[in-house]
Formats: sequence, structure tokens, C-alpha cells
Amino acid sequence: MAPGLPLRPEPAGPQPQPDGAESQLQPEARPRPEDTAPRRGPRPHLEPGPDGAEPELCGTKSQIPQQGPAEPHPHLELEPELEPELGPEPDGTGPQPEPKATDAGQSQRPPSPSPPPARPLPTALLTCAMAFSMLQLFLLGALGPRLVDELDISPTVLGLTTTIGFGTAAVLSPAGGRIVDRVGPRRALAALLLLSAVALALIGAAPGAGFLLAAVALGGLPQALANPATNKAILASVEPARRGAVTGMKQSGVQLGAFAAGLPLAALAGWLGWRGAVWTAAGAAVVTAVWALRTLPPDAPARTGAPPASLVPRGTIAWLAGFSLLLGCGIASVNTYLALYGAHRLDLGPGAAGALVAVLGVSGVVGRVAWSKAATPGRAEWLPGLLAAGAVGAALLLAGAAALGVLVWPGAVAVGVFAVSANAVSMVLVMQRAAPGRAGQDSALVSAGFFAGFALGPPLFGLLASADHYGWGWALVTTEFAAAGAVALTWAVRERGRGVGVGEGRGA
Repeated sequence: MAPGLPLRPEPAGPQPQPDGAESQLQPEARPRPEDTAPRRGPRPHLEPGPDGAEPELCGTKSQIPQQGPAEPHPHLELEPELEPELGPEPDGTGPQPEPKATDAGQSQRPPSPSPPPARPLPTALLTCAMAFSMLQLFLLGALGPRLVDELDISPTVLGLTTTIGFGTAAVLSPAGGRIVDRVGPRRALAALLLLSAVALALIGAAPGAGFLLAAVALGGLPQALANPATNKAILASVEPARRGAVTGMKQSGVQLGAFAAGLPLAALAGWLGWRGAVWTAAGAAVVTAVWALRTLPPDAPARTGAPPASLVPRGTIAWLAGFSLLLGCGIASVNTYLALYGAHRLDLGPGAAGALVAVLGVSGVVGRVAWSKAATPGRAEWLPGLLAAGAVGAALLLAGAAALGVLVWPGAVAVGVFAVSANAVSMVLVMQRAAPGRAGQDSALVSAGFFAGFALGPPLFGLLASADHYGWGWALVTTEFAAAGAVALTWAVRERGRGVGVGEGRGA
């Protein structure tokens, strides 16, 4: 023994062989919780003796005797090389490895089964819901000549249908958003489609102007439910990376409704009459409601007793509502008077004038899908202002067509790509910025601004068009798009300066 080393008692039991064959420990010498065998501790740090000689110990590793069942010492760690791998002896006998428990009482608990994957949300269903929400207004426009002749109503009354439809939707949108937040998207979408069916059936049964206008007013409620219900369904069932693309697709349903009214249903009216065509559309809405009830996941229990949400938009929602109001004024004016402008001022035939609206609708579908997919957080904030700037250029092209008629075609395309698409991007922003539990209400408030613009814009443009001042009319549209762009860019700069992130915008 080297001088200066403290003497330690040697443990009882078998000693390791001098040739270092400690890896040949017998199984009964292995440390187990139920054994009373000694536990091996860490190799102590030994200082060399005064003469520099190596210290000596009995055996190759120090050991600490313990009494009773072995418990882990709080300051000792087992040496990995001294823990022989458990396994059976060559003859098949010996201890078997015990299962290790990660938590007390859970060593033998079977793993819980993973929940079944959620069914994907059918984008086609949301697209159809958006189409049916506004189908009545497109049908009234496409079947207008037949209604004027059969119901003996004036063109002025026919024009009032647009104002009443969008005006009712604007007034009812805040209440519709609260309904969606309380009952859930599945119930709201089914109610939307059934209300659309009832409104269409009443339009088909209308004996005169008063009944017709009342049915159109009822159809404002499906419009008020459309954006809140579809947006809420996307937030509940679509992963964030795909929400922009799905939103663009479902927003293109508005243009799909215009296509259905102008082509297949208008052709059906020539065979079954205009009432038969409208009733066919009502039946299709009922079928789509059944599809929604069978496809969409169940809603959570309806919320009762929740404090009423504010009907006044604030923060980001107020900015988007103001932007949508100005944007809606310009888009509705173009939708209403573009074909008439082509026929009266540009000497286009009826077919070519109607094709202008079709070109606008197709470009709107493409633009809504593409720009909504591009509206990722950090980029989406700037898109409304940039798209409004493009819409200003589109309005200038339409005004310039009075001097060079061919400009009306790229002007119509640009209105669809920029102005019509900007509304879909604003819906993406609502979903990114809506407060928890308020996606339906916030969507409704922004939609109310858009619908109010649709109700206000055409009458203002109509006053100028009636006096054959189309140039002033396009100047008005240009001003509305420019004002919308100023609102959107001011908000985007303000948000960037405040560093507001996704989900924080409503209180901005």
C-alpha cells in the first residue's frame, strides 16, 4: 500500500481476478434491485504517494458495501463498463431482461391508439357554397329580359334587385358572423344552402315586383353567412400552409355562380322557362346542403351565454372593411356597366359585350387562386395595396378604350386579375389576423364593407352613365380603386412599423 493513502475495508464477496477478467461476472453478482449484493461505485480519484509511486488498491475497482436492499446512492454513478449486458446463459438459463418503465405504474400499459386522421375538407363543397350564396343575383341579371317581359317590371326595378340584395347582406353580415361563431361552420353552411334554396324557390314563384324584391332580400342572409362560414370551416379543417390556396379556390365560387347563371341555367330557361330554371337551381342547393351535412365534421356544441361580440370593426378588421368598401364600389360598377359600355360606346355586338363580362370572370378565378396562394404571412400585408394599384391601371385602360377600343379587353382582364382578386386576399388576411373564436364575426364585418360597396357603387356610376358621361364614370372608379390602395398601403406600413405578427392584428 502506498504511503499516504487511507485504508478502506475490502468488500466481502468474490474479488475480481488479477488478470482483469471482470467482464466474466456471474449473473448472480449483477446488481439488481431485489438483491443484497454490493453495489459498485465510481472509481475514486487517488493522489500518488510522496515518492511518486502509483497507488495500490486491493482489486481493480473500489466497492462500497451496503446493507439490505440496494438503493442508488445519490452521489454515485454506475460505471458503464462494469454493467454486463443482460442475457441468457449459453444453456438458456439465467435471468432475463426486465422491461424498463418510463414512469411509475406505466411499465405494462399498452400504447394508446392514435386518433383516426381527420377527413379532408372538400374544397369543391366550399366553392359551391360561395356560388349558391350569390346565384340569385346572377340569375336575375342573366334572366332579366324574361323577367321584365313576364312580370311587367321596369328596368329600374330590376336594377333595384342588386342594391337590395347587397344592401341586405351588408346589414345582416355582422349578425351572420355571430351566428357562425356560435353554431359552427357545418350548421352554418347547411343553413346557408337551405336559405339559398328557399330564396330561389320564392323568386321562381314571384307573381310581381313586390314579391320578387322580398325574395331577393331574403337571399341576402345566405350572402351574409357565406364568407364567415367558409372561412371558419377552413380554419377548422385545413392546415395553415394550404389555407391561402383553398381560400382562393372557394372565393372563385362567386365567378362559378356567374358562369352557371349565364350559360347552363340561361340555356335551361329556353327549354323549361325562367321559373323552371330557377327552381332547378333551388333543388341543386338542397342537394348541396345534404352533401355538406354528410361530409363536414361535426361542430362543437353551440355556444350559449357568450358575451355579445362588438358589431363595430376595430384595428385590422376596420382597415380591411374600409378597403373592401372602396374596392366593392369599383368592382360592382365595372360588373354592372362594362357590357353596356361596350355596346353603347364601343359599338360591340351583344355577344362581344357579354364576352367582356366572361373574360373578367375567368381572369378573376385565376387571379383569386394565384394571389391567395401567394398571400403568405409577411407578404400578404402588402398585396391588397399592390393589387389596388393594378386595379387603377385597369380602370385607366377601360377609360382609354373610348379612344382605342381594343384596350377594353386587357382592361377587363386586369380588373379580374387585380381588383376581383384583392377581395380574396383580404379574406386570407382575416383568417391570419382574426382573434381566437372571432373568425366568423371578423369575416362578416369585412364582408359587410364589401357588400356595402356593391350596393353604393352602381347607383353612383349609373347617374353618370345615364347622362352618357362614361369618362367621368371611369374616373370615379379609378378614384375608388386609388383610395382603396391608399387605405391598404397605409395599414401595411403601420403594421410593419409596429411589428405586428400573425394573429395580433385585430387589436392594432
